[in-house]
Amino acid sequence: MTRKLRFGGRLAAIAVATATVAATAAFAPAAAAAAQPAPATPPIAYVDVSVATVWTSPDSPRPIDAPALTDPADPEKWLAAMTVDDKRGLTSGNLTQTQVLYGHPVYVLAQQGDWAEVAVPGQATPKNSLGYPGWVPKAQLTSNAGYTAVAAHSPFALVDRAPTTWLYNDLGRRSKALKISANTRLPELARVGDSVLVYTPDHGTKWLSATDVSVYKSETDIPYPTGADLVNFAKKFINVPYLWAGRAGFGFDCSGFTSTVYEANGIAIPRDSGAQATYGGGTKVDRADLQPGDLIFYAHNNGTGSIYHVAMYIGNQQMIEAYDAATPVRITPARFNTDYWGAVRYLAAGH
Repeated sequence: MTRKLRFGGRLAAIAVATATVAATAAFAPAAAAAAQPAPATPPIAYVDVSVATVWTSPDSPRPIDAPALTDPADPEKWLAAMTVDDKRGLTSGNLTQTQVLYGHPVYVLAQQGDWAEVAVPGQATPKNSLGYPGWVPKAQLTSNAGYTAVAAHSPFALVDRAPTTWLYNDLGRRSKALKISANTRLPELARVGDSVLVYTPDHGTKWLSATDVSVYKSETDIPYPTGADLVNFAKKFINVPYLWAGRAGFGFDCSGFTSTVYEANGIAIPRDSGAQATYGGGTKVDRADLQPGDLIFYAHNNGTGSIYHVAMYIGNQQMIEAYDAATPVRITPARFNTDYWGAVRYLAAGH
C-alpha cells in the first residue's frame, strides 16, 4: 500500500539506509558510541519528486521558491525564474541545505505542519550521524512498504549517462512521466529490448531508456573508477547551472557536484567541502602530485581558515567546478592562489 506521509506508523528499514547508519557512525565520538545503546531507527520515507530540496527551516522558502515546494516539483522552472541575486540569496540567507533525488530514502525525525524534518542517509556529515539534516515539504515524500521490499531485493538502475533523463509511462517511451537526475537509482524489474522497467515510490512501474542507465545488483558491483572515469563523468555536467545546496543534474553547488560525481561512481564521500577535506578518510596530497579526480580545496584567511570551496582536478593544470551563482559548471585553470588549502585523494593507489 502506498500513502502520502502521515507519519503514524513505522516502516521497515531498507538495507541501504541501515548500511549508511553504520558508515556514518564514524562521525560520532567512539567513546560515546560505546557507552550509549544504539538509538531506535527513525521511520523511513521516500522522495516522490524528481529532486527534493532540503531547507534550513520551514520558514526558509521565499515566494519565488514555490516551484521547488510542490509535487511534482519543477526544478527547471525554479532555476529559470531566479535572477543571480535570487540565487545568491539562497546562499547569503542560508536558506537551503542539500537535495535528495527521486526514490531515495530519508529518515523522518519530526514533523511541523506541512513539513518533515529529515536526515538524508548517504550524505555523510558531522551534523548528524544519520545523514544530512533539514526540512522537506511532506507533499514531496511518500511511505510505501511495498517499495521498501522491492528496493531491498532488486537490482537498481543507475542514471549515469547524462545530467537528466526521462521516466516514461509506456514501453515504447512515447509518453513522458517525469524528468529525473543523474545518480537517481530505482529498482529494476525487467528489460525489454532497449527499455528498462523500474519500480517507483508512488507511481507504480515506469520505463527508462537502457542507454541512459547502468544496472547493478548492489552498490558494490559499481566498477571502481579511475581518475579518468571521474573526470569524464564530471564533464557531462559542463554548463549545468549553479544552485546553492544543489545536488542534481538540474543544478549543483561545489560540494554537491563533487560528492555526486564520486557517489555515482560507487564511492561515498561527505556532502560538504569542509567535511570532504577533513572527515571523509581521503589522503592529503601535495600540489606536485596532483592526479585527475583529486579534490582541490580553498579556505578563508589565506588558506588557513574554514574551507569554503572545492573543485576537481582534471589534469594539465585544469579543474572542473561549480563555482558561483553567476557561473555554471565549468572547466578552468586550477587556482593555486592564497586561498588554496590543499588537495585530497579518495581513490586507492593505482586508480
